[in-house]
Amino acid sequence: MRKMGLNKNYVVAIFDDPKFASRNMTIQEKRKEITEFFTRFKYFGPIIYGNSVNDVLDKALEHNVEYCIVQAVGHIVRDGSFFKIIEKWMGKKNFFVTGHIMDKETPNSNWAEGNGYYGLHKQCILVNLNYYKKFDKPVWGEAKHKLDKPEHLAAANRHAKDIHDDYTPLAVMPTEETKVCTPLVDGWNFINTSLENGLTVYNFHPKIRDAKEFVYPTSSIEDLQTQLSWVNNIVNYAPQCVFLWNTETYLDLKYCKIQEPVRHLYTLAASFKPHIILNTFNFEDDAIVNFYDYSKPALAYKKMMLKQWNGEDYPAFINWARKKYQFNETHGTLTEHETDDFLWQREISWWGGEDRIKEHWKRYKRLKHTWTHVDISKDCKPITSRIVNEPGSVIWWSNAFHTVNAHYLHGLRGVTSSYKTWIDEITKQNPNIWILGKDFLDRPVEGGQIKDYAIKS
Repeated sequence: MRKMGLNKNYVVAIFDDPKFASRNMTIQEKRKEITEFFTRFKYFGPIIYGNSVNDVLDKALEHNVEYCIVQAVGHIVRDGSFFKIIEKWMGKKNFFVTGHIMDKETPNSNWAEGNGYYGLHKQCILVNLNYYKKFDKPVWGEAKHKLDKPEHLAAANRHAKDIHDDYTPLAVMPTEETKVCTPLVDGWNFINTSLENGLTVYNFHPKIRDAKEFVYPTSSIEDLQTQLSWVNNIVNYAPQCVFLWNTETYLDLKYCKIQEPVRHLYTLAASFKPHIILNTFNFEDDAIVNFYDYSKPALAYKKMMLKQWNGEDYPAFINWARKKYQFNETHGTLTEHETDDFLWQREISWWGGEDRIKEHWKRYKRLKHTWTHVDISKDCKPITSRIVNEPGSVIWWSNAFHTVNAHYLHGLRGVTSSYKTWIDEITKQNPNIWILGKDFLDRPVEGGQIKDYAIKS
């Protein structure tokens, strides 16, 4: 199986701070699962868990990395670019801590009365572990009350510009001065420690902010639903959609060791992935293609494509289908901003020529097909019961167990159980079947037979 997420110079942590949590435990558990779920879209390394910033950072020191991305429960990585931008930031800036700087020192807004120092919002921070260790693991610094004893702290040179409003400076720079004040925002001592040691504290770059969001603590189901309205839209919309283009590459096929022609293919009803599998490993003329999907429109589209497409000029076929039928389309980050013509040319390049697609299609159309409407995260048996114990069998399930739909509806425990059932049921039916997909944490599962994977997992 392919290993991913190796050689990263950082580790990700999630802390469940009791002071920063929803009083409704059901809601809090949902917020925690959502944080874990979205972290796993582009991060495959270990996740550290704890109850405070210092707790997870102390544990991070046990890992052979230089940085730690600390998330509070409720933080959401909405786009995989978050990690790419963070990685670039690590290589460019010398810092102890980067995050959401909040200014309560400057009397520049209704929010800030002044003399309250600076702090960092708990939702997400990036910490240089070398400095954390060098500075003797300074305490995070919980917000104080106005009547608490003042602190003697390092004074800051505030950047003139803000990220938004007038209390989020781009950075605070060290000075030679000190001041006495009562810090009213969490994270004040991390800022103080950084300034004392001559290091600028940076605010998260707007590009990082655009790739993330935070679900604030609440005891109201209605408020949680409002904050997660975009997730609910995905949950309601996805089972009614058609993937006209693949949202993933074909890299996984390079790791599949099957050496016999395909005789039984069990596959999601998604664009060209089933066909590139057949084309890559070849297939018998009596092969059977077993489509399954939780989207009835996706299955219907594949049926229609089988009957109506001639293997040429796929964009023209799409336009014809859009005019003749009504169906919802869905995209991924690799396809949502591209034209049909561009994606067709990309597909042609992956195949090595349009003529190869057309020749494949002529053979493919003569194959026998079955169609199964099933949500494998709920009950996989409608499709696993179709699996036969014969050589040349391949099954592809993509990231069906790591989708917004699966995790939001079933939770991490539920989808973990569903995935285990999926693997067990397939193994019972055909222990020699070749597998392609992702597990419930989006880790690649590919390249071997399910009997070997079942033993390792």
